[in-house]
Amino acid sequence: MPELPEVELFSRYFAQHALGQRVARVRVLDERILGEVRKAAFARALTGSEFSGVRRHGKHLFADAGRTWLHLHFGMTGDLAYYADTPPRFARVIVDFDNGWHLVYEDMRLFGVVDLTPDPQTYIVDHHLGPDPLELTLPKFRQLVAGRRGAVKALLMSQDILAGIGNLYADEILYQTSIDPRRPADRLSEAEVKAVFTVMRRILNNVIDRKSRGEDYPARYLIPRREEGERCPRCGGSIRRTVVFGRTTYYCGKHQG
Repeated sequence: MPELPEVELFSRYFAQHALGQRVARVRVLDERILGEVRKAAFARALTGSEFSGVRRHGKHLFADAGRTWLHLHFGMTGDLAYYADTPPRFARVIVDFDNGWHLVYEDMRLFGVVDLTPDPQTYIVDHHLGPDPLELTLPKFRQLVAGRRGAVKALLMSQDILAGIGNLYADEILYQTSIDPRRPADRLSEAEVKAVFTVMRRILNNVIDRKSRGEDYPARYLIPRREEGERCPRCGGSIRRTVVFGRTTYYCGKHQG
């Protein structure tokens, strides 16, 4: 599922291929992918426009089309592709540019959303999204954590508290800080809160940098070993599985105990 690092790469991809291009036509191949806007209104709003800017907030991507903003959420299997000839198999919306090329939003499982919004800030406020982790300061993060009684993993994944982190990176952050994902957030020490903040930002930036170069996750990450019974590459313990915040959760039974 695309989380903050993957959507950041989508943002860069969009900027590389779509900014400065005039939209000649918009084709909605499957209206189920649209949010509140209807097919005709969506096409009419974008046709003839030119994308002049792109912004990411959490897992959401926004592109400035002048009169409106295009909003993309990638769900579980959403993706972008810029092509000249044959569209991808699961193309849902295609933007045709004057140069003859096309930008397609594809989504096999149809859990994503393509929509319009007056501007990103309006969407963020209306949908009660928390701050983006990469735009957050440590004092603000301390305020977000203060008084939270639920599991620390639930706090990291709650989009109204912190926008952008999902199941995969929440587990990774807690794995690298040696914190049990079931630990109540209000039982974290000040040092642990600082560690979560520091490691969170380091992981997100590191993954963005590595994926932008086509590299895989580091060998000492939990992500390549998300299977019960795997050996922890950090301490030799056994990887365990449980459920936190309704999501399958992996952690080391030894150094996160």
